[in-house]
Amino acid sequence: MRPLVALGVAAVAVGFVAAVDRGVASALDPSTVVVTLIGALGVLQGARYANARRNRDRAATSPGDPERRAPATVPGADLDDRVARATGSALGGHRARREIRDRVREVAVATVARDRNVSVEAAERLVETGEWTDDATAAAFLARPSSYPVRVRLRAAVSGRSRYEFGLRATVDAVGRLEGDNGGSERDGEGREASDE
Repeated sequence: MRPLVALGVAAVAVGFVAAVDRGVASALDPSTVVVTLIGALGVLQGARYANARRNRDRAATSPGDPERRAPATVPGADLDDRVARATGSALGGHRARREIRDRVREVAVATVARDRNVSVEAAERLVETGEWTDDATAAAFLARPSSYPVRVRLRAAVSGRSRYEFGLRATVDAVGRLEGDNGGSERDGEGREASDE
């Protein structure tokens, strides 16, 4: 054990004994020399610690770049990708078309059931027969026996877009009208603003 450590342990031990037994405390006469010596030792010890701290290497931690964050997903991006696959000529488009049509059918059935206050089974029958909307293109998109109106087939052939895309857009608009999400504007089967004629 180093001498300074031993001296410190002895001083602490004498302090504890003096605190417990008043006789030991009265035997120790703290004269001016003892108090000065203790003060000088305290100053020397403080200077030693300050000097050791001054010579120590300093290393700053880097907080990192706060602007670099993990990219967040954009809501609806997955649906946009599936719609693009379904309406485009990519591989797997048939399956994507079927999945989107089934999902839109579910939403349409739920909306018709709420709008007309009928059971889900009755709403399914209305959607299957095309009686759920006045929009012939939306009805053809979800109804089994129906076919698209001639004007939609001609527009699809001329524009190079698929009839599926016209039907999907018209169906989403028709469901939006039933839900009251259209903001007061009525749309026709091709998704255009319908004029009052």
